[in-house]
Amino acid sequence: MTLEPITVRLCTEADLPALHALEAHPSAHIAQRHAERQASGDYYYAIALRGDTPLGTSVLDCRPDGPLCPELKNLWVYPEHRRQGAARALTTFLEQLAASLGFVEVFLRVNPDNEAAIPMYIGLDYTPTGDHALTTYEAVDAGGAVYTTEQTDAIYRKSLMTR
Repeated sequence: MTLEPITVRLCTEADLPALHALEAHPSAHIAQRHAERQASGDYYYAIALRGDTPLGTSVLDCRPDGPLCPELKNLWVYPEHRRQGAARALTTFLEQLAASLGFVEVFLRVNPDNEAAIPMYIGLDYTPTGDHALTTYEAVDAGGAVYTTEQTDAIYRKSLMTR
């Protein structure tokens, strides 16, 4: 059986119901919040699809007020679709977008204890900078309430000049 190819594009309002239905805590309205940031500019919310099935999402944050610009954020592939190329497709799409916007590198932050993400990012040609940053994240508790939390993340970068 041959799988349909993975396509990646920017999320639209029409994608929100399907993404909302996949949220672990629908009361947090995570997809809607990303879409609102995208509508305000310099924030790009991408979706990977196989046919009409969402595989995952990610963000390229180019807002100039952030400490890293542009920053790849919130890379999430739904567990049942992992290890099928969705993360690579999402990052490639967002890196090409960053290059088209005139950026020569992309940054990301990752918890140094995240044993699943770090090898994936290295496999996607991101390299540690040696820098760390205290990062404030929005998280969702078991009841679906959004709260903020802090952690120290390692900073990784990828040059867009070697393509």
